[in-house]
Order: sequence, then C-alpha cells, then structure tokens
Amino acid sequence: MNIRLTMLDNAQDSLSRAIELLAWREISADTSRLKQAILGVAHASELLLKERLSRTNQALIWEDVDKFPNIDARTVTVDKAISRLRKISGVPISIEDERLLRSLRNTRNAIEHFEWQTTKGEADLIIGSALSFCLAFALEHLGRDLAYEFKRDDTWQMLIGELTEFSRNHGVRIRKKMETNGLLVAECEFCENDTVPLTGGACELCGHWNNFDDDVPA
Repeated sequence: MNIRLTMLDNAQDSLSRAIELLAWREISADTSRLKQAILGVAHASELLLKERLSRTNQALIWEDVDKFPNIDARTVTVDKAISRLRKISGVPISIEDERLLRSLRNTRNAIEHFEWQTTKGEADLIIGSALSFCLAFALEHLGRDLAYEFKRDDTWQMLIGELTEFSRNHGVRIRKKMETNGLLVAECEFCENDTVPLTGGACELCGHWNNFDDDVPA
C-alpha cells in the first residue's frame, strides 16, 4: 500500500486531531490534550504557509531555492516563509499574526526539545489564536474550508463552547472580514459574538439562526 499526503491534506490531518482534542475534553487530561493540540496546530500552520508558497513557486519552500527539489535540504523557517509570502507571493500577513506564529513556533520548540511550563490560560490563548489563524488562512489564501468537516456533527459546537479563546479570536476575524465586505454586524444570540448580519440570518461563527425581526416592536 502506498501512502501519500499532500501538504494541504497533511495540514488538515494535524488540524483535525488538534480540534478533536480541544473539543472533546474526555479524550485525555488537560496537559496532554493541550500539548498535543499545540504540536498539531504548529505543524499545520507551517504546512499551510509552505502550501501557499508552493502555489507561487515550489522552489520557494526550500531555504536555498537552488537546492530544490532535494529533500535532504532544509525547507524555509516560519520567518522566511512569512517574508517570502509578503514580498513574492503578495500575501498580507499582519504583524499581529507574525508575532503569533513566532510564539507558536517557540512554544512548539519548548515542548519538543526542552521543558514546557505555562498556565492553562496561556495555553488556551495561543492555541485558540493559532487555530483561528489556520482556519482563516486556509479559507482565504488556499480556498479550503478546513472547518467544514467539523460542522457535520457536534465537534464545532463543542469547540466553540470548550475553547473560549478560539471563539473570541475567530469571532473577531469573522467580524472584520464581514465589515471589510461592507456588512453591518450584530451580536449572535447564541455564541454572543458579533458575527451575524444586521439583517439577521445564520451566525458566521456558530451557525445558529438569528431572527432580529422578533425584536422589532409592533
């Protein structure tokens, strides 16, 4: 049997495992869940950056482009990937997201190579922020809705309920995108994020239907 994962499929696989760990707390103890989730999201984030670079030119994935396609040669670091995405691919990555990705990389390195010590609140913050980045980046720059598969059962709702930092961060990203597209937004009656069109309808984050006509006095 031959086994093959494209970079995008590989990223999705790592992200899927991370989301399952975050949504379903009974899988394991918090320390193990958060550690494995951080590793999964860090792995996915780097692959997503490289996938977008490869769509410009596959050689850009290599630190030294002249060594493409030698698999023994080093591929780009997060810093180099961000720089090339901005300068060559024309992909805007905010300073805030750049800092997030560096912090995620440093956290992953600590877990893999050193001693890891943090608080649950700090772990929730970085994993929630990084997960939001991955989902938004894949949708906007790779045309892949990585969240779709989790909305077919209770996993997405569990994730929003269990990981407040993700709900808050992803809600902000969605709101900014809606406003950029010229939409006025309102607060969802269910998840309490500003992710519903002012005219009502489905929440862009949690999917619940909001009917604001009921709030208008007769």
